[in-house]
Amino acid sequence: MKRILIVLLTSLFVSNAFAPQSSQESPELKEAIELTKSVVKLFNEEKFDEALVAAKRALEIRERLLPRTDPRVVQSLGHVGDLYLSKRDFDNAKKTFERLLVIQEERFGPTDVNLAFVFDRLAVLYNRDGKPAKAEELYQRALAAREKAFGSENVQVADTHYALGQFYRTRREYDRALASYKRSLLIYGRAPGVTSAQFGRASTGLSCLGYESQNTAIFKELEEIHKQFAPGLPSTPPAEILNGKAVTLAKPDYPKEARDLRLSGTVIVHVEIDEQGKVLSAKDRCQGLPYLSESAVRAALKSHFSPTKLAGVPVKVTGVIRYNFVNQGTIWRMNPTLP
Repeated sequence: MKRILIVLLTSLFVSNAFAPQSSQESPELKEAIELTKSVVKLFNEEKFDEALVAAKRALEIRERLLPRTDPRVVQSLGHVGDLYLSKRDFDNAKKTFERLLVIQEERFGPTDVNLAFVFDRLAVLYNRDGKPAKAEELYQRALAAREKAFGSENVQVADTHYALGQFYRTRREYDRALASYKRSLLIYGRAPGVTSAQFGRASTGLSCLGYESQNTAIFKELEEIHKQFAPGLPSTPPAEILNGKAVTLAKPDYPKEARDLRLSGTVIVHVEIDEQGKVLSAKDRCQGLPYLSESAVRAALKSHFSPTKLAGVPVKVTGVIRYNFVNQGTIWRMNPTLP
């Protein structure tokens, strides 16, 4: 969740760092400008408490001295909302962005692309609140607004398709997730290209869909998309080598916090195994749910495998372990035929 939020937050702080200003500003409005500059700096330094104090002060000045739909008020509300997100104060974040949505709808109308960044944030927050239908509606509104403004092949449109892929994957709506990920990859493949961070991010999402749904055909589809845009550039092999089988596959705990939240789902842990079969490192490959992710990684580090040999010589290998958490406990499985 935290990594998803940071991706969302960065776009606003980069693209909307400084609102229009005039040389005739009052002293207080000039103070708000300086406060806003400090908000961006503190945010980039992850000093969220200090940044929030400055952002609230800038917002108070601007709301008192400017029309409610002024772009500078919008900017400050966005900063306050994003800082609440950074601090995981989700209730105040949602209230702030709901206020902002009303203002933006009043200023631009309900379908304008200027509302898209608010749709993005509220979709995450409504999904977290257990309102997936509302979240999906907001993602679709963001998609429609961006397609209307920029055309169907724009990178921002691809970003929204990717967000929908992530959303559907967490909902286990695997067919819809597959369609959204593929659409994003087809746009990213044309520009900015297969070596871009965006293409890599969407490729990871699609491969995680393959792990979680246990649909190995997805890896072939990903390989074909890569070949379509870079026929001479080798792609990452769809299957990682994991010949050794587990001698001991530790069972992860089902943490109390996860039980209280009734969390369930799949965590894919990428492991590196040494020549003796010991797990050297483990990390959550696919951004699993909080508490479940940490528990799965701890269990993976306690697991042990029979040594893998190539030409009779023990070698280090990498692979994945698939942990499936259910509300009444845990079921775990490692399928070495999966990448």
